[in-house]
Amino acid sequence: MKANQQELANGFKISMVEVSNVTSAVKAKLIELQDTVTPTVAFKARLNSSTAGVIGQAIVFPVLIFKEGDAYNPNTGQFTAPISGVYMFSLAFCVYPEKNLIISIMVERTRYSTSLFRGDAGYGCSSADTVAIVTAGQKVWVEVVGGHTGTNIYHGDSYRWNTFSGALINRKI
Repeated sequence: MKANQQELANGFKISMVEVSNVTSAVKAKLIELQDTVTPTVAFKARLNSSTAGVIGQAIVFPVLIFKEGDAYNPNTGQFTAPISGVYMFSLAFCVYPEKNLIISIMVERTRYSTSLFRGDAGYGCSSADTVAIVTAGQKVWVEVVGGHTGTNIYHGDSYRWNTFSGALINRKI
């Protein structure tokens, strides 16, 4: 009986060591996986008045609708990528009737998307978007590249918002 008890005790000790090894391996894998999880980085901002799109200048969207990841600056209109990855950027503009606005979504002085917005009699709004691979620290903004001079971006009611938004789709590891 003593031999059986000793054999059981030894088997228990071996099992405990094996459980400890598995637990350590699982903990290591969880730490490894934690480094691959894509964090939430997203924002949406809007204009709060009618304005003129000035050629060669960024449009600043000062009113934050939401911001996760603290990457969009409502004072400069620039998004600074906190991590490298694939991002989606979208914008919407409402342009005065018979006016044009040509804008680009810029990533560090490179045009990733250029769109023409033309105002209609119904004060309709249009949208544009782009997907870009952005490196941590790079800046993204909306820049006017052409259109009518004077006020051409319409903001007259709560149903027509001029917005700029972006979100991290996939982290680049």
